[in-house]
Amino acid sequence: MQPFVDDEQTRQEYLYLQRTLRDVSGLDLRAYKERQMMRRLRGFTSRKGLSSLRELAEAVRHDRELRQQLTDYLAINVTEFFRNPERFDDLAKNVLPKLLERWSSLRIWSAGCSIGSEPYSLAILLEELNAGGPEKHRVLGTDIDREALEEARQAVYTEDRLKEVSPERRRRFFTRLPDGRWQVNERVRRYVTFAQHNLLEDPYPQDQHLILCRNVIIYFTEKAKKEIFAKMAAGLAPGGYLLVGSTETIFYPERYGLKSAAPFLYVREE
Repeated sequence: MQPFVDDEQTRQEYLYLQRTLRDVSGLDLRAYKERQMMRRLRGFTSRKGLSSLRELAEAVRHDRELRQQLTDYLAINVTEFFRNPERFDDLAKNVLPKLLERWSSLRIWSAGCSIGSEPYSLAILLEELNAGGPEKHRVLGTDIDREALEEARQAVYTEDRLKEVSPERRRRFFTRLPDGRWQVNERVRRYVTFAQHNLLEDPYPQDQHLILCRNVIIYFTEKAKKEIFAKMAAGLAPGGYLLVGSTETIFYPERYGLKSAAPFLYVREE
């Protein structure tokens, strides 16, 4: 199998694959940074024993399972509990208490949640704040990756996903399984609902009090980022917060009706 190169033929094959995926799955590669996407597509093509992007395009057009495998592969599933602990400390000490002073029942959306570590981390914070339990507050976790969401619903994690979880939190909120993995306890799981969601295509949840979208849209083009930020801002209740990743500063947040509240944290203006 010959490696393919960045020539005009490869470029045309990439454009053909773009059109094919948009037609058969709704996944729009135009919204992703081309260099990074090409690198990932090369890896997938090689793994499947295919010789070109055109061959990949024809395969995913006719093979539903391969099409889903490609969609899942292109999703970025880097996650752990309380990733960037300082952000969760700020949520626990400042953001969530402010929201709870104003609203007795919170709606929280973790976008691009992968295997569920982030929404469960948020549920743990609500438990620690004695905020009223899963009967009052809802955390929605969404991702484009179907297999990741199935893993999230199982709520079973290896040790490396819990490196930022203190012994006290492990004792309170997790159960150690015989194989050495950890399962989130049933009460915490009751806070969280999971759903498949494409940030580029699907309607956004509305009237959210807190949205987290971290380390997800760094792979998108600038045009796509602006569209996503605008939709997320519109999905916030006035006074609600949006937390983005540490490489995803929103420039000129006022264009979206937002203002900066802290590093990487924005509030929707009243």
